[in-house]
Amino acid sequence: MSDRGMKKWAPYKSLDQQADFLGKMAYERGKKPRPLHSSEEAEEINDYLIHYDGKATCLHYFSDGYTLEIVGLISEINTIYKYLKINDEKIPFRDIVSLESANEEF
Repeated sequence: MSDRGMKKWAPYKSLDQQADFLGKMAYERGKKPRPLHSSEEAEEINDYLIHYDGKATCLHYFSDGYTLEIVGLISEINTIYKYLKINDEKIPFRDIVSLESANEEF
């Protein structure tokens, strides 16, 4: 019988397919349902957009189960197609979680 010597074992996420699958599972597990707005929150968002004065804005929005944040200047508020454009990214009104003035200047 021969001695097999030192064996090297692969770590937990060593296979490419396994790492991809585990990453997808972690992503799916972290998803949250779309937050619902109270009438007061919807009114605050509406007031902010009506009285927008061109200052930097911090926008929290919902995308694919996660709440993301973007800071910039609002370049377009389209009430017909119901979206706003900030930093060349179109955010539908239904995805907006909150809006507030940012301390950064552009």
